[in-house]
Amino acid sequence: MMRIPALAASVLCLAGCFVFDNPYDTNAGALDTSFLATGAGAGGEVISIAVQSDGKILIGGNFASYNGTNCGDIARLNTDGSLDASLLATGAGTNNAVSSVAVQSDGRILIGGAFTYYNGTNRGYVARLNADGSLDNLFPLTGPGANNTVTSVAVQSNSQILIGGVFTSYNLIGRGHVARLNADGSLDNSFLATGAGANNTVTSIAVQSDGRILIAGGFTTYNGISRGYVARLNTDGSLDTSFLGSGAGANGYMHSVAEQSVGTILIGGNFTTYNGTNRGYVARLNADGSLDTSFLGSGAGANGTVYSAVAQSAGKVLIGGAFTTCNGTSRGSVARLFN
Repeated sequence: MMRIPALAASVLCLAGCFVFDNPYDTNAGALDTSFLATGAGAGGEVISIAVQSDGKILIGGNFASYNGTNCGDIARLNTDGSLDASLLATGAGTNNAVSSVAVQSDGRILIGGAFTYYNGTNRGYVARLNADGSLDNLFPLTGPGANNTVTSVAVQSNSQILIGGVFTSYNLIGRGHVARLNADGSLDNSFLATGAGANNTVTSIAVQSDGRILIAGGFTTYNGISRGYVARLNTDGSLDTSFLGSGAGANGYMHSVAEQSVGTILIGGNFTTYNGTNRGYVARLNADGSLDTSFLGSGAGANGTVYSAVAQSAGKVLIGGAFTTCNGTSRGSVARLFN
């Protein structure tokens, strides 16, 4: 379930530290020493990051403290990396790891993970928080929620919520590792109304600009049709058969999928080939799911798992993971690639 997203100009290290590009340093990827200048940071793994509209930073993971202050697997940071003590000022937070954090347009916060309680109230692996970190008791108003871990949460432009994970039902209705919720947390019965869904974990979800939905994870079929760890869904949850219509896809677990502004798709994971062509744990796909052979054409890629791959606005690609080299050059779990 480990998925480590990176957003915009930020990248996450596996140890729970943050690396930010320093705009005043000409060395790309240099450490921004003004961020988290004092304090120990998170007291455990940080799995997900989301940036609020005001620039403050939400982190979720498997940590009990931040800068020595108790935090129940979720915290909000000020822009300088210090703890924003106004979030979760009272309450214990979750009782298990937070794998995904997303911010709604109204400032409320969606979290998914391995937890079953938030501030002592039962929640089935997904919850919504008010802006101050208190539990939104109206989400979901009824029903037990998911029956197992939620590893990814994404908000659509119409405020509906996509979730992916280990779960096989939501509110006691069968769903194959992916579901769509209405704004109140009830199940959208029109999504994946027919078909089995994915046959294994959906680790990452991304909504394309045209509304279609990219999913990646540990699955090898969707609605009974072979798909190599990545697929695209139509807006109703059916399989978009025009995506990866030919080829085997990846040969191993995928942790991250993200659309670039030009329509190409970045993927990262534990794979070493895509459609039979060697790729070192990271690749770029064309809009139809075929391999973009112009990306990483002659390089070896990373030498270990890539948990997150994301495009910067400057046109470069950030990757984070468990690797120690990229294209044969030493890199400690984080690297930036030319686009």
